[in-house]
Amino acid sequence: MRLPLLSLLLLLRFFTASAQGIVERNFQKYFDEYGLQGSFLLLDADAKQYTAYNLKRCRQGFLPASTFKIPNTLIGLETGAVRDTSEIFRWDGVTRTISAAWNQDMTLATALRVSCVPCYQQLARRIGAVRYNQWLPKLQYGRMVVTPATVDMFWLEGPSRITQFEEMDFLQRMERNQLPIARQHQETVKALLVLSRGKGWTLRGKTGWTSTKEYNNGWFVGWLEQNGKPYFFALNVEPKNNGPATEAFIKGRRALTEKLLRQEFKLMQ
Repeated sequence: MRLPLLSLLLLLRFFTASAQGIVERNFQKYFDEYGLQGSFLLLDADAKQYTAYNLKRCRQGFLPASTFKIPNTLIGLETGAVRDTSEIFRWDGVTRTISAAWNQDMTLATALRVSCVPCYQQLARRIGAVRYNQWLPKLQYGRMVVTPATVDMFWLEGPSRITQFEEMDFLQRMERNQLPIARQHQETVKALLVLSRGKGWTLRGKTGWTSTKEYNNGWFVGWLEQNGKPYFFALNVEPKNNGPATEAFIKGRRALTEKLLRQEFKLMQ
């Protein structure tokens, strides 16, 4: 039986990850502190060492939600769907209560930082399903399912899926400028992902949130560069017992990750 090239590449990446060391740890007390359940994955790239909490779940696929804004920005820049990150996206006049920051005109750079879904839906319609289906296999970003009817929602609802291992694999290739995207665009997006800096370290990342009446799922993915060494991470969480999306869930994605990095891995010190 002959496997499609993309399937072979995904299998190769799976076995590459399996070949690297994986240490399982119990971080449940940190998740309990924020009323969350989920999984956490960290890769010390230099040591080729993974640390996983809830390893089986780290291999489970979820909708990428707003973590997809990373490849979405790259594709938009590479295809010319957006001129550069200073291009202004006009507010459509619809007041959205989820974030007051969305209810105004803004540049693409600002849209990424405030995770403006309507702005990126505009960008998605410019890119179109045909170009997504050309570029997403090249980027090897999970298993996105894009049709003309779902072109501005496929990362928020539907069958698209990506695992924590796949998120981190994509981020590693971008950090090394190894994506089939112009280096300039990769550097631009990396600069926009900077969240904080300290003595000898820089934190880059992006949150994501899939929300329905019955279900909430959240991401925080990125990497910490400390003293020239990269540490990649991917957190995926849900409120405990399928509860509502409280402030602890919203803020806890990043806060929980940073607490783990500081207390369990002695980073960001």
